[in-house]
Amino acid sequence: MEKLLKQYKALNTVLSEDQERDMVYRYVYATNKLEGNKLSLAQTVDLLSNNVISGDNISIRDILETKGMQKAVYRMFKAVRNKEALSTELMLELNWLAIGSYFLSDEAYLTAKNKGQEYGAFKMAENKIVISGVNAQEIIPESNVENAETNMELLVKQINLSEKSSIDRATFLALNVWIHQPFIDGNKRISRLLINFLTMSEGFPFFTYENQGLNFNSLMVDDRMNPGKNLVKKFISLTLKVAMEKEIKNQEKAHRNKGLGGLSLSLIL
Repeated sequence: MEKLLKQYKALNTVLSEDQERDMVYRYVYATNKLEGNKLSLAQTVDLLSNNVISGDNISIRDILETKGMQKAVYRMFKAVRNKEALSTELMLELNWLAIGSYFLSDEAYLTAKNKGQEYGAFKMAENKIVISGVNAQEIIPESNVENAETNMELLVKQINLSEKSSIDRATFLALNVWIHQPFIDGNKRISRLLINFLTMSEGFPFFTYENQGLNFNSLMVDDRMNPGKNLVKKFISLTLKVAMEKEIKNQEKAHRNKGLGGLSLSLIL
């Protein structure tokens, strides 16, 4: 992977505004779909590009969370460009950008609000992890309202001091954010976004969670139930490997075509 990353970084690939925008739209659609958002990709694109949407049974929550996730992605890009270190402040900011607009609506998170939940804070009401399907169960998070902030500070320190690869650190961070559930909502979405943050900070490309054959949330559950399978790490590694190899091949093809174009012109002259 290190050799491939070095080869990819040597390309100095910079996405055009259109390319970046298209990837952000796809990212927002894919990550929100994993959490039950019912907007289609086409609706997501219309909403984020033109601020219009059409269709039946569209919820205000789906709209607000789609807009919020776009803000969170662009904030993550800014953190990468500015070489910001991972911090609990950044984690909180990303989370509240993603869920904040919906939280501020009158009908949202009433139970949490009644228990004192404040905008911009770690969870102030207990939550739980609900796993559906064949192995349906509820898991009590490893952090509660008393220690969520402290545990995240310790986690951030552990990540920042680690000498392991960015993929190892991203995997560890994502799985721990999910199992600790430090936020009132949006824990898995922020887990995924933090993976992008840590890997992009090391020069890896931005990637989305659109893999049709693998549900990222299911991989996290499986990793929890079957330690040692390393499914999340394998997903991240394979996705990045495919993305880098694709870009390298595209660049090589472009150079070949450019060379052929020059040869043809010389022959004509």
